Amino acid sequence: MALTLLLASVTSPIFAGQLLEGRADDALIATVSRNEPNLIRVDGGKIRRIHGVEGEFVVRADRETGAAYLKPTTEEPQFSVFVADDAGRHWKLLLHTADIPAETLVIRDRTQARSEGKAILADDSRLGAIRRVLLALARDAEPEDMTARNTLEIVPLWNEARLILVRTLDGALFGEKYQLINVSSSRMVLDERELYRPGVLAVMVASLELEPGESTDVLVVLEGRDG
Repeated sequence: MALTLLLASVTSPIFAGQLLEGRADDALIATVSRNEPNLIRVDGGKIRRIHGVEGEFVVRADRETGAAYLKPTTEEPQFSVFVADDAGRHWKLLLHTADIPAETLVIRDRTQARSEGKAILADDSRLGAIRRVLLALARDAEPEDMTARNTLEIVPLWNEARLILVRTLDGALFGEKYQLINVSSSRMVLDERELYRPGVLAVMVASLELEPGESTDVLVVLEGRDG
């Protein structure tokens, strides 16, 4: 569902690209450049092979580092690939294409990180909390430490778009899920930065390009009420 994650400057400045954290059988979602090679790597591991539908992408392996460069060749707005690593894990990636610069995707095994009991830096912990809220919003889940509320509230945005708040999560952080509809007669290209406001920590948009009448989910994480 949700795709591109932009973190505000209050979060860790050392992370670049899109961090895809989950378990080996999870579906991980990201946005990649339609026109440029995108770097994919597995945190702490090496990529052995990338599987997918023939003709939808091309891959160039970096055998020295164990990373791979993937460039879409399909005209479809999204496609799926399976990434096999040297630990025998297979990661399913749902990739949305957009007219953006080349992206870096970093796959991280959440289960392994927990089992090893590694110390987590404060910034990493905050990033994890933000990703947790985004995932809960995307799945319409209600974490035990948060309160969910469904709503249908129209929020003023632009004349060309209708923004409807459909769900909130309230806890240590605050989450909002919107439906954004292109009500204009022209194709709309979105930029997550346009959706930032004071207190926003992250914005995730499911589709960065909308034809007239099309809609997309927008997920927003903000500081909690006590933050």
